[in-house]
This record gives sequence, structure tokens and C-alpha cells, in this order.
Amino acid sequence: MKKSRVLISTATLAGACIVGAGLTGFATQDAAEINAVDAVAAIQGVAPESFSSLAAVRSDSDTAAAATLPGGSVEVAVDPADGVSLGDSVHIGLPFAQQASDAADSQLPGVVAFDNKNGSTTVPVIHSDGTVQINTVIDNADAPKRYDYPIAIPEGASLQQDANGTVAVVTADGSPLRVFGEAWAKDAHGAAVPTHYEVRGNTLTQVVDFSEATAFPVVADPSTGVYSWNCILQNGSNYWLAPGSLLGNCKGSYLKKYINGKQVQSVPLTGYGKPANPAAFGTWECLVSLAWAGFSIYGPGKFVKFASGAFGYVLAQSIPTSITSCRG
Repeated sequence: MKKSRVLISTATLAGACIVGAGLTGFATQDAAEINAVDAVAAIQGVAPESFSSLAAVRSDSDTAAAATLPGGSVEVAVDPADGVSLGDSVHIGLPFAQQASDAADSQLPGVVAFDNKNGSTTVPVIHSDGTVQINTVIDNADAPKRYDYPIAIPEGASLQQDANGTVAVVTADGSPLRVFGEAWAKDAHGAAVPTHYEVRGNTLTQVVDFSEATAFPVVADPSTGVYSWNCILQNGSNYWLAPGSLLGNCKGSYLKKYINGKQVQSVPLTGYGKPANPAAFGTWECLVSLAWAGFSIYGPGKFVKFASGAFGYVLAQSIPTSITSCRG
């Protein structure tokens, strides 16, 4: 499978180079560029959404890809030892940076790859919404299973992992600077490969538990978004929503939104993942919807019985009779 994929990638690269020769700012490295094209092909094969809504980037002799996005700038350096900068507050180091090759052009605009020279390749991807994915493509069973991301963070901040496995960079006052999505990995057929995060000090490690029987290449991906959401539960505890999660998954009292550690929004909730608005219970829309629900579900004879528990029912059920008007 690897051999055939390399041959296809090489042919694609040859055609692309004829069209785009001289447009890249990187030194010509045939082997590195073939590896980069190969790695991108592996990601496209199992997670094509990784390359949707890519940010418009610029580059120079020291910067492989840079973008100015909502919430700040993102920069991927040409030298792997310089890693990925997320604004002025967070810097993510890349796995095996001391031995990896410089960034190589993948022929996909704005996407570069670092050959780790151990059977793995690192492919950072910048999205237009500020999400940054750092994909790892693992070629074979001889490649490492542990991928370390040392994270430089402001003084007083820390790297924390909650009970759900979500990892966040949190300031001294508890505000999130960055939240990392759930660890995932897929084999060449798109099947899930066991993986998880470990946190030691300020280093985030993704462990990918492949085996000799795994279909390679394997793609793994920690990602982080510019927006962070904190779900505050009724008992006062809280947890971070992973990037890309549905906000309705929060069944707490409040949902707080942060950008670069600053709270910019606090949304009260009903406890069922819906924005709360107590004033809505006094509106005519709410009263009409309650009456309609009562007659349609219980009939006129049971309306009185229904009315006594109507408000509790409104909060606990989702009825296709516009009863959500009572939630605001």
C-alpha cells in the first residue's frame, strides 16, 4: 500500500511542479516534498475535512505558513525547532523537532510537512476560523507511539486535563487560553486506532497504540481552537468543551466563552442545553404554545391535569408545537 501510494504521489508531484515551479519559498528537496505530498494524501484519505476552510497564509524565508485570524495570529516556522506560535501567549513545540527536516511544500496551498525521519511526519494545518490541527502521519509499526508537544505558556498558567480527557492551557485565575480537542487516530481504512493524551508538566503527549496488524499509514491529530467554552454545572463544577463540540452538549447552568484567556460571553442555560430566558414564560407566544400542547396531547378533558405540570413539562420535553417559545 505504501509503495503504490508513493508512486501515485510522485506522479502528482511531478505534474504540480511543472505548473508551480519557482512559486514556493522553500529550497528544493525532492525527497522531502515527496514525503510531504504522501503525508497529505494519507490525511485526505481518512480525514478530508482536515483540509476544509483553510486559512489564507503567507510565508517567507523563516516562516512556512502564517495567518492573521480572529483572536490573533498563527505562525508555523520553517525550522521545526521553532514550532507553532499561537498569538503572543502560547507556543507549541513539534515532536522530534531536533531531528526533523525543515518544512517541505506539500503542493497543497498553505500546508507544509516535517519529515521526522523515524517513520512519522508532522503536518500542521491552519483553518480560517482559527483552529490549528497538528496532524501526525505514521507510516509503519517501527515508528514511535509517543508524540510530545512541549507547550510554552505564560507565567502562572498551567496545562490541565479534566476527567473527560480534555486538555486546556489555563491561566492562574482559571481562564482558558487554549483547549485541545479529544485525541483521535485512524488507520488507512478509516478505523479508529486507540489513542489518548498524557500531560506531564507543560508537555502534552499523544500516545497512539497501533500494532503490527494495524493498516498503515495511521493519522493522528491534536487540534486547538481560538475560542474556548467552559460549561458550568449546577453543582458549581465545570469542564471544557473540546473544539468542534456542539454547545448544546453543555447541560449546566452557564456556558462561558473565552478568547485568549478573556471571557467575552456568559450564556445562562435551562439545564437542557438551551439558552434560558425566564421572561419568556410571560409572553403570549408561550401561553399559546402551552394551551396548544395541552389540547393536542391530553385533549380538552385532561387539560386541567396537564396545566398543573405544564411548566415542568416544558423544561423537560421537546414537543413539536412551538413550546420552545417558553425558553426564549
